[in-house]
Amino acid sequence: MKKWVNILWIIISFAATVTLAITLIIPHIPPQSSLNIFSSLNILFPYALIISIICAITCLFRKQFYTFTWSVIILILSIPNTLNNISLYPSSSEADNSNAIKVCSYNVHYFNFYEQHGNDALAFLKNTDADILCLQEVMVMTENNHTLDNLKKELSNYPYYHIEFIYEGNKSSKGIATFSKYPIIKRGKASFLSDAHGAISTWITINDDTLQVINCYLESNRLTREEKEIYTSQEKTNLLKRVYNKLAKASQKRGIQAQAIASMKDSQCPTLVCGDLNDVPTSYVYRTVLGNDQDCFLERDWGIGNTFHEGLYHFRIDYIFADDKIEPLSFQVNKQPYSDHYPIELQCKIK
Repeated sequence: MKKWVNILWIIISFAATVTLAITLIIPHIPPQSSLNIFSSLNILFPYALIISIICAITCLFRKQFYTFTWSVIILILSIPNTLNNISLYPSSSEADNSNAIKVCSYNVHYFNFYEQHGNDALAFLKNTDADILCLQEVMVMTENNHTLDNLKKELSNYPYYHIEFIYEGNKSSKGIATFSKYPIIKRGKASFLSDAHGAISTWITINDDTLQVINCYLESNRLTREEKEIYTSQEKTNLLKRVYNKLAKASQKRGIQAQAIASMKDSQCPTLVCGDLNDVPTSYVYRTVLGNDQDCFLERDWGIGNTFHEGLYHFRIDYIFADDKIEPLSFQVNKQPYSDHYPIELQCKIK
């Protein structure tokens, strides 16, 4: 019996560490590569990490030293990925906060206009003291109190705006929007082959500086409620295959979109990238969009920082990245329940 228990632990440990090893190469797999089929495994990183740690400790006590050594090597190699997922030692800023700029990025999930209480996210935005709002999944309608004119009126504290509707229908339009208390002097956008996702670039004058703000919403997985609740399904095999195919295709599209966003950055002025990347910190998308910038959550907050919350699914997929011309002062994941995403808030200064 002991022999079979040992073999079982070796199999479990090997499976967990191989999965963990695959997540090491995922951030480096371009979307055009045939290896992109493995990209969706990046969401398994936290689970593979925890199981690998448990297995390494267990193998040590069981004196399975070869398996223990293999597990430790993979765990050591996974330290960079771990530190992208968990902020353990955020640095502190001693800069003067008196002239700080506050930026809020928020996937408002169409303001939940389809629900009975649809104005809560909008009410939150009206009361925030941010200088710049970067909103994703914005929706306006041609009726009720959800028109574009009403949205501008509700956010009248932000007289300058850059709105790009990606989908325009007879009764509603959906897109992304950047609102600012400071003048906007230039606008641009990325061309995505998508009917619901996109990115806009907005140049904002703040005192004597020009700040570029890239607001983006990358390809979602478009899973149905049945697919999200696969753990309750009686026909898991076919459903699992369908879910994985969707994840792989969406990941490939996001990779191409990430390349487009990286090319939008203006090296001549300070740049912030805000938005919903729909991907985790162990992904090609994260690595590509981040480039040489700072992940402001890792710089100024601590913990896991999950921003997406729906049922059993909790991930950090919303980000604010800043280049080296910007100093992050503070960062917060504001756990408001008005969307399936939490708003994230950054205070920063232009150097």
